[in-house]
Amino acid sequence: MTSTDDFTFIEDDGTQGSNPTKLFDDYHQFNSGKTTDLDVQIVTALRAKHPDLIVTTVPGGNCNLVQFAAAGYATAQLDDKSESVLRWRGFIGPAHRGGSGYLADSIFFAKWHYSWNSEDFILYTIVEGFSSIQYILKEPRGHETTSSHSSVVDSLLATIGAWLIKEEPAIYVFDGYWTRSTKLWQEVEKAEWKDVILDPKMKKALTEVASKFFDSKEIYEEYGVPWKRGLIFHGPVGNGKTISLKALMHTIMDRKQPVVTLYVKSAPQSYHLRAVFQMARAMTPCMLILEDIDTIVTNNTRSYFFNEVDGLENNDGILMIATTNHLDRLDPGLSKRPSRFDRKYLFPLPNKAERSLYAQYWRNKLKGKKGIDFPSKLCDAAADITDDFSFAYLKEAFVATLLELARSHENDEEEEEDEANLDGGDDDEDDPLDKYEFWRAFKEQVKILRSEMGDGNDVDDGNPDELPGTPRAEHAEIVSLLDAIRVQGIPQPRKAAFSSTVGETEGADSRARFLQNRLTESPIIRDFSLVPKTKHAKLGNGAWEWGI
Repeated sequence: MTSTDDFTFIEDDGTQGSNPTKLFDDYHQFNSGKTTDLDVQIVTALRAKHPDLIVTTVPGGNCNLVQFAAAGYATAQLDDKSESVLRWRGFIGPAHRGGSGYLADSIFFAKWHYSWNSEDFILYTIVEGFSSIQYILKEPRGHETTSSHSSVVDSLLATIGAWLIKEEPAIYVFDGYWTRSTKLWQEVEKAEWKDVILDPKMKKALTEVASKFFDSKEIYEEYGVPWKRGLIFHGPVGNGKTISLKALMHTIMDRKQPVVTLYVKSAPQSYHLRAVFQMARAMTPCMLILEDIDTIVTNNTRSYFFNEVDGLENNDGILMIATTNHLDRLDPGLSKRPSRFDRKYLFPLPNKAERSLYAQYWRNKLKGKKGIDFPSKLCDAAADITDDFSFAYLKEAFVATLLELARSHENDEEEEEDEANLDGGDDDEDDPLDKYEFWRAFKEQVKILRSEMGDGNDVDDGNPDELPGTPRAEHAEIVSLLDAIRVQGIPQPRKAAFSSTVGETEGADSRARFLQNRLTESPIIRDFSLVPKTKHAKLGNGAWEWGI
């Protein structure tokens, strides 16, 4: 057998040839079978390739440099000449029906030429598993060494941090994690107390309750009373709880010293409640809203919630408002314990005077509208025929009336027939108000809505058999879409690159799920305390993670 001495092994050290080695070559090698700590290997490789530069490692979710540049405060130019780029290309659907959508990249490995404040940096962004890591390279200044921090990089990171925590009007929303929603604030900004129809005394109390609380810190301290308060808004659905909350949010944000609102949609587990109250304590003074508290505080989380509300930790500056449609279903520890929820505000079905005021509200909105004859005497008449209607039903009656009138005016040939249909079969043939087209249409819509109300046995209990978004409903929708594709003759796709289906295999599909999370437009705040304490979770410990 021929000896191996007959062969000569030549090791390529990367210096041969005209092309210098690239970090991507090492990145490829590190991800091709080596057990990792990838971060250690990347930092070592960067220091070897750039021995004269300081290497600073920053978690991508802590101070995101590319996001900062995208906001216009710096420039980041992709360098695809000296380094390879690893990225996925995908289509992002429109935010609303009728839009065109757009193409976007999810970048897993890239080198950037980064410029900020007349300073130039080398920036690498590298994805490791579900984490993103940034490596910033900068030459030392003054007495700095390659092993010390870079004062210029520190200044950049401090600027990004100040930008992230800059106070701007927004609502903080918790639904498994915290997000900062400017879109919800835009809706809240439209709400004003003049649009809220309530009993005058109750309305006055609601408009003052928040201001009195946030203006009374010194009084609470003087008497040694914890500066916290809890309110419950309760009553049948559709009677003004939500619009009152929106108006209240708007009021406290318009203060000389704005107060932020934290809005909790769901918190099914104890650690979710922990994240909610940690955020509330960090944002004080603030208003904490627990929407449908009977679905948030369950038998499994009740004790934990009580400990968070009146346990050992300091909740000063938190105005907590809970809403429920079923006060009788709440645990007595919630509804009958003053130290947790001090006052309860009932939002009942509107009485006749309130229904008349609501009709007057619509009359004011419709003043000057062509083809709408809505005299003031119709307001009391509308209140008379809408007993037992909630504000939601009243709104539907007015909206449906306007739609009916708009349709009838579109075609002059059908107008007479439509009016005849509205007049026919009615016991109010001698009603003097029937000369008003608006009144005839309104009566008809009220009649339809009252028939839909029935005897109350068909009221939605909040637990439909099938809801959009449940696994069974989603599966049925996906199957129907695939059937449509098959009918059109389009080849069946292989496993989708952008799939986020639970239970997919690891590898490419796990990266696909990561990609789907990265291709978002809104910054996301994540609480690292909820993540298992791996090294990667610790990378951002104590900081909020803002997604790209």
